[in-house]
Amino acid sequence: MDTIHAAQNNDLAAVAEVIKATESRVEVLAGKAALRIAPHRGPRFVDYRDEFIQVGRVAVWEALGRFTDTTVDAFERYAYTTIERTLKDAVRAERNGAAGADADAMKVLAAMVEAADGDVYEAARLAQTLPPKGKRLSAERAEAARMAWQGAVSIDRVTSAANFAESEGTLADTLLHFDEEPDDEIRPKVGRGAAMEAARVLARYVTTPADADAREAVCDALELAAQGFTTPADVEALEDAVKVPSDPITRRYVLEAMAVLRSAVSTATEGALTEDLRDVRDDRMADSAEKHARVNDCLDSLGAAQRDVLRHSFGIKGATDFGWGDGCDMDGIGQALGMTRQNVLGNRSKGRKTFAKRYAAAVSLSQPDYAQALTEAAAVMTSYAGRK
Repeated sequence: MDTIHAAQNNDLAAVAEVIKATESRVEVLAGKAALRIAPHRGPRFVDYRDEFIQVGRVAVWEALGRFTDTTVDAFERYAYTTIERTLKDAVRAERNGAAGADADAMKVLAAMVEAADGDVYEAARLAQTLPPKGKRLSAERAEAARMAWQGAVSIDRVTSAANFAESEGTLADTLLHFDEEPDDEIRPKVGRGAAMEAARVLARYVTTPADADAREAVCDALELAAQGFTTPADVEALEDAVKVPSDPITRRYVLEAMAVLRSAVSTATEGALTEDLRDVRDDRMADSAEKHARVNDCLDSLGAAQRDVLRHSFGIKGATDFGWGDGCDMDGIGQALGMTRQNVLGNRSKGRKTFAKRYAAAVSLSQPDYAQALTEAAAVMTSYAGRK
């Protein structure tokens, strides 16, 4: 108690001794707090734990100033309760406040909600790929915008039924089964973690090229991606070597993994041309490249069946061009993709309408008038079951 009293009188040595005596408890509680934000001990876990250790130390110092009891045991109970309460507040602030959504992020998300037909989770995913460069959201900003748009959801909310007796349980019950998801699924991560998870999925479906140089390029690409790094050449090498499964669920995971790697490619060299060397041809090429990239991003955001039908309808990314108008070779597309004629018609119609909506939503962020013109044109071009 002498040491505690001395610390209350601003004796720095005594304060340091009290903090040292409570350090182990602070570290344990800080680790638990960090796990609430980074449950899989990802790269952010250590940063949060270190930050929360500092918050816990400050909480000990603040507890000293408010403590009025007369025993060491009473101080320890009071200090530990204060630390735990302070860390819970810090976690809550980090989740809902410190990573709050800015106005620009909300504008982007609003456009993507329209493109995703009201699905805010799909909109948050699209916001990371569909908008033009400079307006795309990082995973953190997209998630913060989604939370701000959707609002808080109680962990005890009943799911799938009007009353608890007939429901599948609460949201908390659903979260408990997270580890039962398919092994190939790419779980939400940020930054390098996404590329590393994508590499883990793709490694199972990469064929070994016979050519020595190609084989070395593929092995190097996988090794770098597994470390969270990739380049345009690496992505191209993997795209040539990956064997896309026929099973629709596995196929989706593999295609999503490739999309993750493409989005992780560095764009540091873009715009390197100095202004005094730029001419109208460069502007036209840049505009064309931006449109091509936007088209591919929108296609990648579609389901596998709709995406593949559209690629074969227009000959995109090396796919056989079977035509897109009334003269389209439906039987050819069906044979190439293993679909019936009716499935090809349905996927083409739905795919074109969804593509048009998402392309216009992406354009609207920088050219709202042009996006409106595209929307009006799409309303005409996608009529009659997509035959026009």
